[in-house]
Amino acid sequence: MTNDLHRPNVLLVVSHPDHDSASWALTRAIEEGIRSDGSTAVTVHDLTATGFDPVFTAADLAVHRLRGEVPADVAAEHRLVESADVVVVLFPVYWWSLPALAKGWIDRVFSRGWAYENSATETGSAIDELHFVGLAGVTEGPYDRRGYKEAMTVQLQHGIAGYSAIPNSSLSLLYGTETTDPAVHQDLAAQAFKLGADLAQRAQAAFDGV
Repeated sequence: MTNDLHRPNVLLVVSHPDHDSASWALTRAIEEGIRSDGSTAVTVHDLTATGFDPVFTAADLAVHRLRGEVPADVAAEHRLVESADVVVVLFPVYWWSLPALAKGWIDRVFSRGWAYENSATETGSAIDELHFVGLAGVTEGPYDRRGYKEAMTVQLQHGIAGYSAIPNSSLSLLYGTETTDPAVHQDLAAQAFKLGADLAQRAQAAFDGV
C-alpha cells in the first residue's frame, strides 16, 4: 500500500514489554538497517506502550459478520498500516507461536472487509507486504528436529498472509536470543541489521511500484 509520504516507510509492530530485552535490542538493529540506505523511513509501533487491547470483543465480531462499524482503536491501526509500504510483525516466540498481544493485534486489526475480502483492492487486502520476524530463545536445532519453523510458516505466512491474499510475505527467525554469549548477540545484531536493510529494499520497490 503506497503511503502519502515522499519516501518509502516500513512499519515495525513490536510485541514485548521490556525495552532492555534482546527483542528490543534486535528491533533497534533492524531499525538501523532500515534507515541505513538514507531514504527509507521506519515507524516503530510498540503495542505494549500504546496500550492496544488485544481482546476480540462483540464489536469485533459484528465487524466480522459485516454488521457493525470498525471500533475506533482498530480504525486507527488500519490507518497506521495503510501509511506503510511494508509491515513487519516482530515478536519473541512463545510456545512456538505469537505472544497473546501480537496474536490479538492480528485478530482484531486483520478484519474482514479490510485485510481480506476487501472489494476496493485488486488483491482483496489492504496490505501488500507482511513479514514476520520471530526471536527464538533457543538455537536452530530444535526447530529443525521438530519442524517448528515449518509449522510456524504454515500458520503465519500461509494461514494469515495467504488467507488475506497478501501478495508478499515471509517468516524470518533469529535464533538463540536467550544466550549470555556476547559474540552470539553481536552476530544476531548483524543478522538483524541485514534483515532491516533487506526490508528497506522491499519498501523502496513497493514505493516505486516495482
